[in-house]
Amino acid sequence: MSSENIKDTFVDNGDETVTSKEHGLMWVKTDSMNDLKKWVNYQDSVDYVRELNAKKFAGYDDWRLPMKDEMPTLYHKDLENTDQFGKTIHISDQFAPGGGFSMVAAQVPGRMRTWVFNIREGEFSHPEGLWTITEAARAVRTIL
Repeated sequence: MSSENIKDTFVDNGDETVTSKEHGLMWVKTDSMNDLKKWVNYQDSVDYVRELNAKKFAGYDDWRLPMKDEMPTLYHKDLENTDQFGKTIHISDQFAPGGGFSMVAAQVPGRMRTWVFNIREGEFSHPEGLWTITEAARAVRTIL
């Protein structure tokens, strides 16, 4: 996808959400680093999303952590935003600046593990254990 087209992929909905129609996903504009001002472990990530659902954030109660294959849909080397350290992360500027530079996926089914996606580098890691990770959580929902 060309640099011009990738910038048009993400649309600010004006309700603190960003949609990628190409991928059929709606993301919360901020992440847990923006909102909580701290890194989160996996349980904190689940609680963060549960809280969004409890308050029907943007009118929806089906927010969740992204699946592994959904996380790279945010990343493109030509997109630029900044993380909480002022360093470049490669996600759309439609998202709030100042978030984390990594994001955690939903738990791998049947395993006490998850995937982490680095949005500075566009690379995955598969850390040991859910409770020792310290990442940012970014909530998503599927749209039709």
